[in-house]
Amino acid sequence: MTVLFRSRAASGESALGTLSVILFSRTILNSSYRIIYPFLPAISRGLGVSLTAVSLLITVRSFVGLSSPLFGPVSDRYGRRVMMLSGLALMVAGALLLAGAPLYQVALLAFALFGIAKAIYDPALQAYVGDWIPYHRRGRVMGIIEFSWAAAWLLGVPVAGYLIEFQGWQAPFVVIAVLGLLSIFLTRRLPSPDREDDGRVDLHWRALLSDRNALGALIMSGLMVFANENIFVVYGAWMESTFGLSVSGLGLASIVIGGSEIVAEGSMAAFVDRIGKKRAVAGGMLLTAGAYLLLPAMTRSLAVAMVGLAVVFVAFEFTIVSSLPLVSELTPATRGTLMALNVAALSGGRMLGSVTATPLWLHGGMVLNGVVSAGAALASLTVLVVWIREGG
Repeated sequence: MTVLFRSRAASGESALGTLSVILFSRTILNSSYRIIYPFLPAISRGLGVSLTAVSLLITVRSFVGLSSPLFGPVSDRYGRRVMMLSGLALMVAGALLLAGAPLYQVALLAFALFGIAKAIYDPALQAYVGDWIPYHRRGRVMGIIEFSWAAAWLLGVPVAGYLIEFQGWQAPFVVIAVLGLLSIFLTRRLPSPDREDDGRVDLHWRALLSDRNALGALIMSGLMVFANENIFVVYGAWMESTFGLSVSGLGLASIVIGGSEIVAEGSMAAFVDRIGKKRAVAGGMLLTAGAYLLLPAMTRSLAVAMVGLAVVFVAFEFTIVSSLPLVSELTPATRGTLMALNVAALSGGRMLGSVTATPLWLHGGMVLNGVVSAGAALASLTVLVVWIREGG
């Protein structure tokens, strides 16, 4: 693992140890996100509000994610660890608020802190890896780091369910706060990566929007996530109406999603550096477009539909994770700023997909959602091919 890193390693800090700290910290941060979805009813009961009202918390969290570009220039100027530590500190603050004050107004603030924490931490982490890992090996490391999403789903959600059942809905947030403090301690000990360009950088993120490469990457990312969210929001309703699934049956579909993420991230870590980042993203986009079109027709049996869902989520996860190292090398001098803008593009695509998914479903069923998502995926592919020139 050590060979993945640039030559000037810091004071005995092993590459494996550094990667372990990053994986641990990001799994905790992702768990603070993922444990919310299956336990919204328990949270709504604990706060004494309706399910609609508690769902607004997720909207607030997503909306503040658009603030990510404000923090990218800070990462370029003052360093990645500073921003990573800031993100973890805000996560801990949000978790402590939820654990200590079960009030709806407090929960709104806490969820806003969760959203800002991720908007700060993720692009800073991606820039940190971009600074440290050579481009020809960066896909492997970023793929390994993305296992934190699957770990948050397959480990964080079951543990949270156990804690909620026996200790109450606030208990998982106590654990997240404690583990978050440990993450802060460990992150402070991470080495500073060697920047390839130590000169003064352009800290005005608007300048990046005039760069054809950077702008193309942002449009590509937004379209990719919009296409998937347009399916993700209504797949439960589709399976329920098509197969009459119960809540426990939909839980099985969640396991399929978690397993698909592991397969996709493992495949990306193993192959993307070998086949090339741009080629991997292009192939993933073609596969996702085909999967979106075919999914509505996979209604012969529940097993066939599960296979279709698995293909959709494997293809999407492989594509989106493969795009991260590609984007990270487009503007090395302002890497933190571009990665922050990319997080905002992903948030914007996700928000737009959540708005369009249900109306499309009500007017044309999964067929219409599939056609629109496939069109967005192909548009994203066009932007990739025409606008983006691979760095490194």
